[in-house]
Amino acid sequence: MINHLETLIEQCRSKYHLQLLFPSNPFILDFQCEDQRYTISLSNKECKIVEDPMAHDPQFVIQGNEDMIACLLEGEELLSRMVENNQLDIKGGYRQLLFIESVLWLTRPVVKETVEI
Repeated sequence: MINHLETLIEQCRSKYHLQLLFPSNPFILDFQCEDQRYTISLSNKECKIVEDPMAHDPQFVIQGNEDMIACLLEGEELLSRMVENNQLDIKGGYRQLLFIESVLWLTRPVVKETVEI
């Protein structure tokens, strides 16, 4: 799971156009899977994995099993679709959902497929 989050953070840092989406104050996102809790902080100044999740109150929470969260972070499925299909649970407002959905979609790994002519 931590590898997926590190990839997400790396993508957030490397894609300039995402910096325009990020707020100036850190947006705290929590991933809760089974008995583990992972927290990331997103802002236009810094994107990072939070070392002490208990020190921050999350603005948005995604709950589910590790496989479903990994599927989301790998870009295989949309967050809103996974929520509709009861694969993941969320806590937070609609604006936060749209923000996180956008960030996850824009940071997904792009698989280049060969095209035969």
